[in-house]
Amino acid sequence: MAVRPGPVEVMVTRVPAEGEAVEGASLNPLVSILIPTYNRPEYLEEALQSALAQTYENIEILICDNSEDGRTQLMVDYYQTVLGPSRIKYIKNDTNIGPAANQLKCCTLASGEYINYLMDDDLLHPEKIKRMAHYLNTRSEVSLVTSRKKIIDSDGKLVRLSPRKIPFAVPDGEAAFIKGQSAIEALLQTRHNYIGEPTTVLFRKSSLQEPFGSFCGSRALNNVDVATWLSLLASGDMVYIGEPLSSFRKHPNQISKSTLSKMAELCDWIDHTVQARKRGLFQDEARWRKTLLRLSREAAEYFPKWNKKTNYMFNEELMSRAKLLAGFCREEKELQEAFDSLNRLHSRRVGPR
Repeated sequence: MAVRPGPVEVMVTRVPAEGEAVEGASLNPLVSILIPTYNRPEYLEEALQSALAQTYENIEILICDNSEDGRTQLMVDYYQTVLGPSRIKYIKNDTNIGPAANQLKCCTLASGEYINYLMDDDLLHPEKIKRMAHYLNTRSEVSLVTSRKKIIDSDGKLVRLSPRKIPFAVPDGEAAFIKGQSAIEALLQTRHNYIGEPTTVLFRKSSLQEPFGSFCGSRALNNVDVATWLSLLASGDMVYIGEPLSSFRKHPNQISKSTLSKMAELCDWIDHTVQARKRGLFQDEARWRKTLLRLSREAAEYFPKWNKKTNYMFNEELMSRAKLLAGFCREEKELQEAFDSLNRLHSRRVGPR
């Protein structure tokens, strides 16, 4: 059955909820719910309560705290006193190590066979882990399971479902099985993270062959979650559940899309796309050419503007991607126009003297 997330067709098959555990696999593997946090104990408490409310019993909750004051620790201390320290593991970082490093630290310290991140302002549906763990238990080729999500506001009220339209034809009570390479090509061509943010996904830790946030040996500058999904899909397949099983909160205190984050995001998509092609994970020639052309034109349009806006502070990063794209464009006659633009961009002086 061919379905279409955006303009890309992906072959999927329906996966019924019933099934037997994979031979030799644990019937009740440990699941690590990882909560990296920073300076918002009120939202964190709601997130923690949603983790504690899981109907799946064999879980560990690990909190890595980047906060600059003691409010988070006081809140967690209360829950550890009531529930016992073995139920909730808490690590207070000596200094703020940044969000990406904190996420990586969580994953490194996790003991579970399966991993589910829980961003400190998000929520889990009570059945999330149980529903998703079933597919990892019964299908050894699956490396990650994801679903739709609810978008909620700062007060926890429902804004809408995301994505607005389910990207796969999945009736209630069933799930779609998508081959890893098909999912990779769809991600890279649309540049739409339909797999979701870290809270949305449950993944098999043994399938993650690289550190969280890396793909093909390269650490993502911005798209940490996408890099991880690509890494997991390079060695396995995915299951998509149509029912929303998590809530993503939107509120004024979230990081906005600055010029730096936009620069990093486009650089990451360029890196991901080229690396996937080199590794044989993006084989569809027509889709590859279309994706390459789009990236090249955007780089040619935005890189000069970003250079001026940042006083050429990140010129080396931008130019390395321009040169990389230009090298691929040179081999494609239809991409000559984009190559010429990138080549002129790369040939300009690197910055004001």
